[in-house]
Parts: sequence; C-alpha cells; structure tokens
Amino acid sequence: MQYDELYHRNFYKEVQDKNRVYYEYYHLDGTQEVPADYKEISFVCLRPDGSLELPSTLSIACRSVAKRLDGFENFHFHQLRHTYTSNLLSNGAAPKDVQELFGHSDVSTIMNVYAHSTRKAKRNSARLLDKVAGND
Repeated sequence: MQYDELYHRNFYKEVQDKNRVYYEYYHLDGTQEVPADYKEISFVCLRPDGSLELPSTLSIACRSVAKRLDGFENFHFHQLRHTYTSNLLSNGAAPKDVQELFGHSDVSTIMNVYAHSTRKAKRNSARLLDKVAGND
C-alpha cells in the first residue's frame, strides 16, 4: 500500500515567528502535491497508513505492558533506544554512523549516554589486555 492514495508521507516546515523558529508537522496522502518548502521526515513509529503514531499512544501501550508483565514495572519506550544503540555498537557499528543515525551533533552523546557495556565486550577487552601483556 506504500505511496498510494491511502498511504501518508510525513513532512515538516520551518516557521519563523518574530525571534523564534519552530516546526510544523504535516502528513499528506499519496495524491496531494508536496509544497516546495516542506521537508520529508522519517519517524520510528508509524500507523499502518504511514502517519505518525503519537508518543502518548506509545506511552499508554508501555504502561499497559508494565502493568501486565513482571520485570517491566518501570518500562518506557525510550529504553528501546538504549537497547538498539547498545546492540548496534556491540555488533560492530561505527559510533560515528550511529551518531548520525540518531541525529546527535556529537558522537560523545552516543558513547556516554546510550552505549552500555556488555559482558561480552568486557571479556573481549580483558582478552586484548592479556594479549598486550603477553598473557595469552
């Protein structure tokens, strides 16, 4: 169904008002002409028709999961971002690529906030130290 008349594409437009800049969000179906000042934007969570799934809806779903499953008492959607980043990095993704994928201006944000060391990574680091020290 992608890009036919029932599928929506998401856009934003930069608006300047006095001394501030803000962004307006639009979703257009496949039949609508896209104005020249609209920029297409991708979102992680979309509805089946391609329009944005609102954060409040995701929060409600996460609270529902947290109530029903043991071990998920404090679960919220943003934790998946941490998991995704850790998995990318532990499987060899370059930190700079992850930084750009997440839209951060500095790679240190990825490394300091989102990257979580795994047991496997710690073991590999210890093995490298043993190798350097000649204890392999």
